[in-house]
Amino acid sequence: ISAFGATYEVGPGRALETPGQVPWATLEAGDTVAIHWREEPYRDKFVICRQGTAEAPITVRGVPGPDGQRPVLSGENATEAPGLNYWNTARGLIKVGGASVPPDTMPRYLVIENLELRSARPPYRFIDRSGNPQNYNANAAAIYVEKARNLTIRNCVLTDSGNGLFVGTATAPNITRDIVIDSNYIHSNGNEGSAFEHNVYTEALGITFQFNQLGPL
Repeated sequence: ISAFGATYEVGPGRALETPGQVPWATLEAGDTVAIHWREEPYRDKFVICRQGTAEAPITVRGVPGPDGQRPVLSGENATEAPGLNYWNTARGLIKVGGASVPPDTMPRYLVIENLELRSARPPYRFIDRSGNPQNYNANAAAIYVEKARNLTIRNCVLTDSGNGLFVGTATAPNITRDIVIDSNYIHSNGNEGSAFEHNVYTEALGITFQFNQLGPL
């Protein structure tokens, strides 16, 4: 497989206006989703349930603004991307894990980098694929990893969610493994009056944390 996949440019003046217009259900190895900074947060939520390769990962990359600002995706009043059908939608802003559309698989060889992801928790709400408002679960996460292999999350800000980062492991053979959490700023997550949500809440076989900054809950 060639390492040179398609690039989907998202943002003002780009081919796609918002992340909701990205063909998430058909991403292939080597594809890059480049989300450009804008002054207003994007309000889109989606699942990544596709496979890259070691030589050609699927990359979701924020392109910074003129002063280095990361593009912001907010869960507050976010709308599920059309053309997707996945479960546990109330558990996260970005979900990495199972789906019906695209067909369920073990997501692998993925990179998520240079984004600020925030506001996936009560009392915020989102709009589901049928156009109905829904509540986030208390344990919703900015990035909710239901299952994955060979996933890197790099240089992101994860904030104002139930869990900043949640990584779970499904039952065998769908065990989450080989995860790298690199150079992120994870802060101001949790819910008032609850001890059950955290900045980071993870379980995987082989997970590496390096160069991250964790702030107060």
